[in-house]
Amino acid sequence: MTRLDASRTAPRAPVGALAGAILLAAVLVAGCVSPGVQVPSRTVAPELELLSAGRLDLPGECRPPAGAVYRARFIVMPDGRVAAVEPESGPRCVQEALSRWVNGFRYRPLAEPASATIDWMAVEARRGG
Repeated sequence: MTRLDASRTAPRAPVGALAGAILLAAVLVAGCVSPGVQVPSRTVAPELELLSAGRLDLPGECRPPAGAVYRARFIVMPDGRVAAVEPESGPRCVQEALSRWVNGFRYRPLAEPASATIDWMAVEARRGG
């Protein structure tokens, strides 16, 4: 039968290894309970309310292809008027007509200027059908 000797102690780990293990455990635990990352809130664009728009008049010789989309970007000023109209595409006659039309838009007044975009598409249909 084997006799147990109580005077013997179990081998000990070096102090440096034990301190490293405690530090690693503390870092892992701290990572689990750290506060979440704060994502900055996005600025919400003001809701634009169009009060008047007028008519889009194309010159008689201007025939944009049906189904093509033409875009214009602009700024709505605090007093509701439009500024800095920039048509992005289309024949020159369409760009000029869009510029004139959008410049006539009037919006409900805002607290500060707001960027806006409008898309227009020529649609052809027979009358009465």
